[in-house]
Amino acid sequence: MHFKINHSDVSLIANVLVNSDLASKFVDVGECVENGKYPTGRYVIDLSRSEAELIIEHLSNLLMNSGLDDKGELNPVGQQVETLIDIFGSM
Repeated sequence: MHFKINHSDVSLIANVLVNSDLASKFVDVGECVENGKYPTGRYVIDLSRSEAELIIEHLSNLLMNSGLDDKGELNPVGQQVETLIDIFGSM
């Protein structure tokens, strides 16, 4: 399955997966180019269902550990992580 995400999302996921073999897919990803020459600012990641589920698991842990403020509301990291969980969960 193909997932389109932006550069900050690629960086976040690569950091979350730092000790995983799956991290290399995010470190080596190239930017999408439109009409052969216009960068889009988006990156396409090709993942299997099990890889996407693993990413969701790691992102869920990050959400619980760093994505909530003192009141239990989503902080900026939590908002980004929640969006990514939605993207990878839409398989």
